[in-house]
Amino acid sequence: MGSVVYDCFEAALGSEVRIWSYTQPRYEKELNLTQQLPALPWLNVSADGDNVHLVLNVSEEQHFGLSLYWNQVQGPPKPRWHKNLTGPQIITLNHTDLVPCLCIQVWPLEPDSVRTNICPFREDPRAHQNLWRAARLRLLTLQSWLLDAPCSLPAEAALCWQAPGGDPCQPLVPPLSWENVTVDVNSWEKLQLQECLWADSLGPLKDDVLLLETRGPQDNRSLCALEPSGCTSLPSKASTRAARLGEYLLQDLQSGQCLQLWDDDLGALWACPMDKYIHKRWALLWLACLLFAAALSLILLLKKDHAKAAARGRAALLLYSADDSGFERLVGALASALCQLPLRVAVDLWSRREMSAQGPVAWFHAQRRQTLQEGGVVVLLFSPGAVALCSEWLQEGVSAPGAHGPHDAFRASLSCVLPDFLQGRAPGRYVGACFDRLLHPDSVPALFRTVPVFSLPSQLPDFLGALQQPRAPRPGRLQERAEQVSRALQPALDSYFHPPGTPAPGRGLGPGAGDGT
Repeated sequence: MGSVVYDCFEAALGSEVRIWSYTQPRYEKELNLTQQLPALPWLNVSADGDNVHLVLNVSEEQHFGLSLYWNQVQGPPKPRWHKNLTGPQIITLNHTDLVPCLCIQVWPLEPDSVRTNICPFREDPRAHQNLWRAARLRLLTLQSWLLDAPCSLPAEAALCWQAPGGDPCQPLVPPLSWENVTVDVNSWEKLQLQECLWADSLGPLKDDVLLLETRGPQDNRSLCALEPSGCTSLPSKASTRAARLGEYLLQDLQSGQCLQLWDDDLGALWACPMDKYIHKRWALLWLACLLFAAALSLILLLKKDHAKAAARGRAALLLYSADDSGFERLVGALASALCQLPLRVAVDLWSRREMSAQGPVAWFHAQRRQTLQEGGVVVLLFSPGAVALCSEWLQEGVSAPGAHGPHDAFRASLSCVLPDFLQGRAPGRYVGACFDRLLHPDSVPALFRTVPVFSLPSQLPDFLGALQQPRAPRPGRLQERAEQVSRALQPALDSYFHPPGTPAPGRGLGPGAGDGT
């Protein structure tokens, strides 16, 4: 009677399709056909030492596409590698490329072909290890953070506190709202990440007391001091250190001498300094020691002071222009890295409380005098903003008011720094530095190039040698310290020059990718 052609319908690779043909109304006579569709390319995943093989067993003339991608719970997949292939294939992946969300998509190079997706590494222990190695916690603002990871992952985040000396991080009891901040990240009931996100801005760990304020209904508030034994209520008659000093800690909190680290609807976290209480406690003992040491000669006392200064390392005062918050974090990372060497670093980031009390000019003048009296060095860290300020001072002799923030010690210091350069007193007491890709040393005004100006991190060995003069270590040791500082500084450089949301260079997957991740 006639014919009909029906050639457009969706079916999966390797499936069996049954087609019926009958009249309407339906009579007994029917035509039916069973059609076996081309099979899915046979894929097998096998391990070979540190490598993983993807084995595709297809016919010699079969053309197909293969794509590797990161499957995302939110947002589109992230492609990693794609290639059109023909015939049987063995594709090698390095074990460091594996993550749980790494998936494979394969399809025949034919019109309207259905793409098949498999994710064979979801339960692979190596893939989960690689995922946590690649995960990073980054501080966005003082009270917001970001967990970067290739795959979406279930995890629990919590705020904890750590005493100096490398003790385990202790949980906050009672806890603050864990949805807002993290330094501990746990998955599968195992600690996976622990980072102090504020280390670059706050400096090395201090022997402060953490006061935890909890807020209840009807504006009820309670305070306790965090200690290894738990959270000691204040005031308290317990025999712990915080209980003995409870009255003084509460007075410091009310007078504004404690630094607020966190604040939300449930409570707040404060850091109160302990230095002055320790000094008072040992004042009588120090007096007895001084009376006993009065019999020593002045020469021996000077030698003792010199040896003590040598053991503590040379003093270094770091001055910079606060161009933006990202550059401040970069300066904080450099200062923290230098503290790991035999250097005593002073930077306004770590002394905001003192600077606010004294004023920027008085604070810088006192720090400069103390640093130079101890045989230290003043480091001028040049940036585009610092160069503009220096040029402005050199042309007009005064800086425009309001150009920088109230804590900008660099702007305040120019009135004291410039006379040292103009009168030839700067060599041996000052060094300059700038960051690669941000400023070339030739852009520094000529007056300030009468002292060495180093580009970081490319000239780190020479920079560290200048900072540690006249007791610079041997060249081999100096190179080791330069590599140590470079490793500590690199994450901050990457974050500054490749901020979140901008593409960063990476390495692909698949053939020819080597051991890239």
